[in-house]
Amino acid sequence: MTIYHPSYGGFTTSYVELIQHVANHGTYHRGNLTAMLRQLGHQGIMIMFLICLK
Repeated sequence: MTIYHPSYGGFTTSYVELIQHVANHGTYHRGNLTAMLRQLGHQGIMIMFLICLK
């Protein structure tokens, strides 16, 4: 699959790499959210992808 970005141009990737990117990107944001909550004094919570799908 070829993806085009107006600022960065086009590049070719596979569907597997695209799906891996989406899953990892979600993990990145869940980690950021947990870090921000801890900085505000909240206790860490279990954030697991499979639980989020329920």
